[in-house]
Amino acid sequence: MSEEIRTEEEQVEAIKNWWNENGKSLIVTVVVVLGGYFGWNGYQEQQRTQGEAASSVYQQLVNKATKPVTEQTEADKLELETVAAQLKEEFPGSLYAKFGGLYLAKFAIEANDFEGAAAELKTLVDTGDKGPITYLAQVRLARVYIQLEKLDEALALVKTTPEASFTTQYEETKGDVLFAKGELTAALTAYQAARASATALGIDTQVLQRKIDDLAGAKLADTDA
Repeated sequence: MSEEIRTEEEQVEAIKNWWNENGKSLIVTVVVVLGGYFGWNGYQEQQRTQGEAASSVYQQLVNKATKPVTEQTEADKLELETVAAQLKEEFPGSLYAKFGGLYLAKFAIEANDFEGAAAELKTLVDTGDKGPITYLAQVRLARVYIQLEKLDEALALVKTTPEASFTTQYEETKGDVLFAKGELTAALTAYQAARASATALGIDTQVLQRKIDDLAGAKLADTDA
């Protein structure tokens, strides 16, 4: 993915756009190899119809999710969860189903249901697929594990950054885990790496800078003590 992708939301949108632009050609290749040309027309129509249906459901989800959490009623939240679950159930194995899983995890986090969020994200991570959706789910799962105080599991998920475009998120999350473990020097190093990556991408570094300043102050206090 391009280093111009600066936030998780932009990453999700870029993944969707990439699929819209490239997914058809990938399907064509698979069908030609497995089924030959004569089966393609019917398959193409089926995929087009299914893709349009999935895209429509996904757009409903995106539109409904734009409403601030603080303004959502219980009915709104139930509807969001229902639409996200629909993506997973009706379009299994598709990119849209994975987006549904990400949204379900998001809704669970907003409800402080960290166990539920972990289950959704772990399903995405455990597919073994390599790519942006998995990388995004992995760093989010690490953050959820921090909340659940599963620090070793969290650190294992972000120990290595899979792609340059994810460096900021992975290094910051790694710093959060190390801080929670009391490893302040290592946490500071991770935060500094995240800040360098964020600066290169033009991302606001105020939050990271506060974490770095707080850690530097804590380390200085330990030295004085």
